[in-house]
Amino acid sequence: MTVASCVGPGSGSQQVLGLVKLGADLPLSGDDAQDGVPVEHAIELAVTQAGLVCGATSHHDACLQLKPAAFDDVNKGIHDPASGARNVQAMAADSAVLAMIGPLYDSLAKSEIPVANAAHLALVSPAVSDECLTQAPPDGHCQGLAARLRPRRINNFFRVVTTQLVEGTAGADLAFERLGKRSAFIVNDQTAFGQSLATAFSERFTQDGGSIMDPSDLGAFDPGQPADFATRVDRAKALTADVIYFAGSNLGAAATLRREMLGRGLPVPLIGPHQLANGQFARLAGGSAGGSYYTLVGPHPATIRQAATFLRDYRRVYTQDAGGWSLAAFDATNIVIRAIARAIDDAGGRLPTRDQVLTEVSRTNKDNGAMGVMSFDPHGDTTLKLISAYQWLASTQPSGDFVAQLAG
Repeated sequence: MTVASCVGPGSGSQQVLGLVKLGADLPLSGDDAQDGVPVEHAIELAVTQAGLVCGATSHHDACLQLKPAAFDDVNKGIHDPASGARNVQAMAADSAVLAMIGPLYDSLAKSEIPVANAAHLALVSPAVSDECLTQAPPDGHCQGLAARLRPRRINNFFRVVTTQLVEGTAGADLAFERLGKRSAFIVNDQTAFGQSLATAFSERFTQDGGSIMDPSDLGAFDPGQPADFATRVDRAKALTADVIYFAGSNLGAAATLRREMLGRGLPVPLIGPHQLANGQFARLAGGSAGGSYYTLVGPHPATIRQAATFLRDYRRVYTQDAGGWSLAAFDATNIVIRAIARAIDDAGGRLPTRDQVLTEVSRTNKDNGAMGVMSFDPHGDTTLKLISAYQWLASTQPSGDFVAQLAG
């Protein structure tokens, strides 16, 4: 790499050690481009605004020119785990790539983490929410996945959004604090995901001060059987439950539950996880869709004061509003940029290694970003647990209306 020198405004003589790359694996074509392209723009914006990346404290005069290098993980119109793994292999083979932003989907993370782990390449995701990628919950439902994804026994995967299990906690806060409900009835599909959500909702709702009606099995039903919630709804009605929480992933079952709630004279709110964000839920629920709520992992940028500058800058540069994951991608990129700056110091003012960058990413502590202040825990999970809540008002809506920004 060419070593050059330049003079920055008010900073004295600076050495540019060379050009390094910040990789990204994103869906940039096909049906999923609507997710990936706004993230690519957010990465570009963060890199452009950063300019030269110089040592954070002891080597302000040692700088790197940083360039984004985005790879498309789409195959036949949709994101593809095999394509993502090949992209990471290409990044790992390029010594100029010091870290990577992405991926956006759980399935891509499962194929990419092992490849990047072998190369000691840090991945920072703005969107992935599967708890099993980083954690080993005591109920065993993750079956040791996190360890299997890390053949080098080091952690190289981090995320700036929380896990989907936090939706249960956030759903309880939505019910108790925002909707003023005090007696909840839970229905869960007995899957690992459903049971975890049901437990998290029950514990938090009780902690908030509410009561769980008929908590013996947390409303368990058999997802392998045709959905029929008449008995459950009648029981909830008899116990005067003023909210029902659906802990499961089958949106058809959730829609059936909602129809039976109104059909059997129980017009209280239904709250569920991110699966209910799908417009198919509202269409299947039909005229009963109104009054249903769902939670989504991640921020609602318009409600976050410190995000205003990013949103304004994004619109000025790209002449459109930021996408759903753009804000998180902007923060993820800046976390990596600041880690590279600290790694330059660790390298004594020389070009840092991937290991040094990875170490500094893992040390991220109280980083003040556009979403808020966050740190990474030992698993690589963020301490800033933002969940957004939405409400369906009608079955004809393309999506629900924003209700509240919650912290898990």
